[in-house]
Amino acid sequence: MKVLQILPSLEVGGVERGVIDLARAMKNRGEETVVISSGGPLISELEKMGIHHYQLGVHKKSVFSLALVSKIAGVIQRERVDIVHARSRVPAWLGWLAARQTGKPFITTCHGYYSPHWLSRVMGWGQCVIAISQVIGRHMIDDFGVPPDRIRLIHRGVDLSQFCFHPSHYDETPKTLRVINVARLSPIKGQLEFLRAVHLLRRRLQGVEVWLVGSEGKDRCKYTELLQKTIRQLGLESCVKLLGTRRDVAGLLAQADLLVLSTLMPEAFGRVIVEAGAVGTAVLATEVGGVLDIIDHKENGWLVSPGDIEGMSDAMHQMLMDRDLCKQYALRLRQKIEMKFTVEQMVEKTLGVYHEVLCKKKILVIKLGAAGDVILAVPSLRMLRHRFPESSIRLVVDKKLACLVSRAPYLDEVIPVNRKKLSNLFYLLKVAKKLRKECCDISVDFQNTKWTHLLSYLSNVRERYGFARGELGFLLNRPDRSFDIHDSPIKHQFRILSKLGVTQLDEDLELWVEPEAEQRMRKVLGCRNGSAQDPKWVGLVIGSSPKWPTKRWPLDSFQELSRLLIQKAGCRIVLIGTQEESDDLAGFDSFPKDRMINLVGKTSLEDLIVLVKLLDVLVTGDTAPLHIASAVKTKIVALFGPTDPRRYMPPAESAVVLTRYLACQPCHRGKCPLEEERVCLKRISVNDVFEAVQKQLGIESHIGLKISPPL
Repeated sequence: MKVLQILPSLEVGGVERGVIDLARAMKNRGEETVVISSGGPLISELEKMGIHHYQLGVHKKSVFSLALVSKIAGVIQRERVDIVHARSRVPAWLGWLAARQTGKPFITTCHGYYSPHWLSRVMGWGQCVIAISQVIGRHMIDDFGVPPDRIRLIHRGVDLSQFCFHPSHYDETPKTLRVINVARLSPIKGQLEFLRAVHLLRRRLQGVEVWLVGSEGKDRCKYTELLQKTIRQLGLESCVKLLGTRRDVAGLLAQADLLVLSTLMPEAFGRVIVEAGAVGTAVLATEVGGVLDIIDHKENGWLVSPGDIEGMSDAMHQMLMDRDLCKQYALRLRQKIEMKFTVEQMVEKTLGVYHEVLCKKKILVIKLGAAGDVILAVPSLRMLRHRFPESSIRLVVDKKLACLVSRAPYLDEVIPVNRKKLSNLFYLLKVAKKLRKECCDISVDFQNTKWTHLLSYLSNVRERYGFARGELGFLLNRPDRSFDIHDSPIKHQFRILSKLGVTQLDEDLELWVEPEAEQRMRKVLGCRNGSAQDPKWVGLVIGSSPKWPTKRWPLDSFQELSRLLIQKAGCRIVLIGTQEESDDLAGFDSFPKDRMINLVGKTSLEDLIVLVKLLDVLVTGDTAPLHIASAVKTKIVALFGPTDPRRYMPPAESAVVLTRYLACQPCHRGKCPLEEERVCLKRISVNDVFEAVQKQLGIESHIGLKISPPL
């Protein structure tokens, strides 16, 4: 595994130090790292370790920086990078664009509080977003809308082998008590308030020396001048020293009796606190941000409210005077650091994120067809789960059909949408925005329309599979161009899956019944325990999709079939259909009510699944109940007219297929162009269907797929 870390610079700082520590630890584990930055003194440490560093101006907040994207993409390809890891906003934008261009996973580490400006949004676009403290994780969830399941909490860690722990210096009282404050010089870091607290402390305690470590940054000095002026005004020239930026912070901490972190704004983490604990120096800090992940008040340190000058002064006095208390705090803080804040733990968790991104894919499956189409996609979902057992699989499906797969064990999430509104660009953008938050690695488009191609593209999915169709087929970057090759639906989908490494075809259909629906339907049909005394129930699907009236066998044929089944076979009949067909049932009124149940327009989709499962035989055209019967293993008599059963008949354990291969078949039309409409279905006689039902009710347990020969 090779990881590209990209950050603004390699100056001396916590972020930079963390990059060096991670690079060293990865190298020791046999993993590889490449670093891109604008340069800095820490490059020498990378060079000593033999780690490649590319110096690019990735720190500049300028639109011209976009010119670097192609260079970064070149590094990714030349170095064969597996993952791009960004640690700041400008590098994140460049890294994200380069990762998208090269198809590599992208993750971010959030080291601070980012303004909710749109330019900061990229920090939440990682497939995993590493937060260095709980408060930063909450910030990314609340202010940037990052889903909690993409947040990974990884505290920054220190290499304890680089720190000498010696709390024994608290066993003696030195002549001079040293207090150290380490932070970037800035009003939000509270150095002015700290100096005023020191001024109050000096009234009660002499022999105190104060070190202010840090600087404003390059070409800045106004705040430094204000601090110097304040020191003079408070008469602290003799005890306060401005040490500037130092690379020996650990050594200075070891010489101090107390570290004071005086920040006024929430601290992202507080690495200097961990370093103080590593050397055995007690800590006093303001009660904000990531500090709370490290310091437990009066357990391993002391917390005061931000800006509370008197409280800070009192706490400093008490801690400096009670050396046993400081020693206890130092010991407990060291114990907590050993448990939670070591570089080994940081590296182990970060490597875990890397392996998760590489091995645990997020797969988005799009299937927005009708009920039968969704049922036919179930084997593909099962094959995907078998191929990617540790991955997360999400299915985008019409909200009216979500119940078909809500219990599928192969899915981690069902994402319902309104498929009729998907052609509305504003609605499509709304759905794409939601899907972008999932940061999926792979999309599998089984619908293959221009709208679903556009949806997967706008959802920022890295690898987009499907049949390239129409003018937007180019949006798929892993296309299959064999859509027009006729095949059964599942084999058709399998051609896409084979590009993802699925090698074994599995055509078995499945559906999952709702227990409450099963109770309702058993009550409707009466007690059905499968005994020989139970009546045989035959379901008749009298309708079809409103767009396919050509798939409907004539109603008078269904009526005649019902008479034969009741009178000659002793069956009971269940009429099945949608609300649209409920007005056409006058011809069934004469049938005995104890032999026929009219459920047309009266069943939910969940009820229909259970109902079909409880039937002995289902007589149906090429419509949704056909696929349901195949999935729940109910015997089938299938009537095919305008569509070809060799292409559209689902795999079934026991099915008799009746069709008449006329010259006009298959036409695949919803409206028959002939003068005598639906002649293809009218040529299927009632006696043919009756004989087929009798066979299915007979002793034969498996008849298999039978295609009627052409007349």
